[in-house]
Amino acid sequence: MDKTESIVKHGYSLAQEVGDVLLIFTETGRTYRILKKYLKNKGDLKIVVATPNESTYSQLKNEEGIIPLLLKYRNRYKSAMVKQAMIKLIQKDLVKEGDTVVAILGTPRVPGSIDTISLIDVASSDFLMRFYRFINSLEDVKRLVVNEVLDIAMELSLEGKEGKPVGAIFVVGNSEKVLKMSSQLILNPFEGHRAVIFDKKVRGTIKELAGIDGAFIIGDRGEVISAGRYLEPLHCTLNLPLGLGARHYAAAAISKHTGAVAITVSESGVVRIFKDGEMVVEIDPNQLDRECFIPCI
Repeated sequence: MDKTESIVKHGYSLAQEVGDVLLIFTETGRTYRILKKYLKNKGDLKIVVATPNESTYSQLKNEEGIIPLLLKYRNRYKSAMVKQAMIKLIQKDLVKEGDTVVAILGTPRVPGSIDTISLIDVASSDFLMRFYRFINSLEDVKRLVVNEVLDIAMELSLEGKEGKPVGAIFVVGNSEKVLKMSSQLILNPFEGHRAVIFDKKVRGTIKELAGIDGAFIIGDRGEVISAGRYLEPLHCTLNLPLGLGARHYAAAAISKHTGAVAITVSESGVVRIFKDGEMVVEIDPNQLDRECFIPCI
């Protein structure tokens, strides 16, 4: 038995003993093929197979008894890769407070490098619990829309536009109130189009337009109502961390006055989510790659 197979076998055994979810990472699908030999009597254990490779993901979708997970971007370090996957698990309602996730992984971007078994206790991570509570505070449809917008924001934070950092604001929901507290800076590129956030072409258009001044206004059901919108919320007292600029104040204020969710991307790549006038989640892709997030065995 080679090293990879031994790690997969023991990771699966550990997940059966103490885990609620087994999360394995694979680039080519080989790690899953090894695991598949041992998938007997898994009981209530959820098996999630994560990959950044679209071809591998397409193959995994045809497998029974597992949940395939497509990672939208490749991280440089293990901690960031695990956190990206954990965010997706929460978005897809695959983990809950109190769950233990057993992860089997290796060095990102290196096929066949499986060398680590990690345990993630959802309740012990302040970041995961804040994100978990925010996502679960949303109604079902709005949750889907916010998740989609957040994915776009995360991609912008890591990719920028043409390789350069770019800032952006997205305002989701309660669009009638939001429009009354904003004005159009440019001709609305989405006017007259039935654009929805779930359309890949629309997502691509949004990323191309991300550098323009003003906010993207997204409806409760994912309709893209406007871009280039200047937010003009009423003045209010906000409890925000020091150092945040006008973009973040506008996002927080519009969320307080309208009940919308606002998501910002700073030019440094930090993604922040605002609800009811408060910043509820902050995601820094650079910090994700540096911080020691996972205990390794």
